Amino acid sequence: MTWARGTVSARLSQTGSFLKQQLWIWPIIAVVVLGILGFTLRGAIESTIKDNLQSGLQTVLSLETEMLRNWFKTQQETARSIANDQAIRESFAALLATSDATTELSSAEPQNPLRTLLLPRMSSHSYVGFFATDRNGRILCSSHEGLEGRSDIPEYNEFLPRVFDGESVVSVPFPSVVMMTTKSGRMQTGQPTMYVGVPIRDDSFHVIGALALQIRPDQEFTSILQYGRVGESGETYAFNRNGVLVSNSRFDTDLILLGLLPDEDESRSLLNVHVRDPGGDMTEGFRPSVRRIHRPLTVMASDAVAGNSGVNVEGYRDYRGVPVVGAWTWLPDYQMGVTTEVDVAQAFRPIVILQRAFWSLFILLALSSAAIFVFTLIVARMRHDAQKAALEAQKLGQYTLDQKLGAGAMGVVYKGHHSMLRRATAIKLLDVDKVNDESIARFEREVQITCQLNHANTIAIYDYGRTPEGVFYYAMRLSAPADHC
Repeated sequence: MTWARGTVSARLSQTGSFLKQQLWIWPIIAVVVLGILGFTLRGAIESTIKDNLQSGLQTVLSLETEMLRNWFKTQQETARSIANDQAIRESFAALLATSDATTELSSAEPQNPLRTLLLPRMSSHSYVGFFATDRNGRILCSSHEGLEGRSDIPEYNEFLPRVFDGESVVSVPFPSVVMMTTKSGRMQTGQPTMYVGVPIRDDSFHVIGALALQIRPDQEFTSILQYGRVGESGETYAFNRNGVLVSNSRFDTDLILLGLLPDEDESRSLLNVHVRDPGGDMTEGFRPSVRRIHRPLTVMASDAVAGNSGVNVEGYRDYRGVPVVGAWTWLPDYQMGVTTEVDVAQAFRPIVILQRAFWSLFILLALSSAAIFVFTLIVARMRHDAQKAALEAQKLGQYTLDQKLGAGAMGVVYKGHHSMLRRATAIKLLDVDKVNDESIARFEREVQITCQLNHANTIAIYDYGRTPEGVFYYAMRLSAPADHC
């Protein structure tokens, strides 16, 4: 029992020293400092991430647009090479010389040599069709016989005037006006198609007509754009000035589930999805209350169709309503915009991880501070109870308290005796209910001053100290007046 009481007393003494130093306040200070540091670092890290994100998006976009431009140039050079072939020029000139507005071209004999010359060249360069027109836009020869003699096709008139001005033009993808083979092998109109148009010149280098070679955009064109994928949610796609996708989205399956595409085997986003803001995140269950055609273009598409290039790392909604960041540019020579986008959730995932780490540390430190503070209160209460228990037991270290003699503003005087010396002693102790730094300092000064006095009528100090329970006391000669409280 003596050993146990001594151990508890030692623990209480050590705890009292710990509390006196107020070490419990350091976790709170750490929380405050870490909070300030966290918010400061968060701003700096977020700014750095945004700068890197902006640079990364622009780099991907630059690579994609450069790859597209190179592909466009290759198509233009290939088409010019075919159109400048001497045999093809002569065949077209002969066809032009024998045709007029009243000629039934489908039965005209001179057109066959031109078709015969073009078909093998088309096959070697993966072209799926062609047509040749005079300067008025009248189709003189085509791989699709239903086109011959027509000049009233708005889709073709979008790019032919530039060809007649001497340019080589790659058209933006549009729905075909002729029958084309689908993936399932059926023949249908309205399939995605695009043309590379080049001028046909005579010996004097004058433009006498146009040659347009047909391309499937869902092959090389879309494949190039699909290389620009950043992570799980990134995609690069193209759109026309009406805000319609002219390349496939990587989220076609999701778009079917969201109801943006028909639930059919051959459904695809190419030419079927408008780059418009639905007003909310459709992947989270939001559904717009108005038709999609009446919704505004996304922030990105609206700026791009105005002819601008830009980047946005603050976040905006894409055509699914998902918050994204992105970079975009408008290609005026090809009348299309190109953008690369990444979901905000992925783009700022490092910040989210950092926030979680900081908040976890904040919570741990806060809980530690609370636990230490509660422990402080519990130990203080235990020490107070131990001090009162010591007095109630009439035991103060090696002194036995026999009788209370009096009490003052901050102390109590007892008559007692030393357990070993058996000498009667007056013992003054600090009131346990009034113990604080100030009262302890005053008590210590009182003892120090009193012990320096040396006179027959003054108090003689025998002992001074603090019990393991934390009770401050000093022992003095009993014959001294007992009113020094």
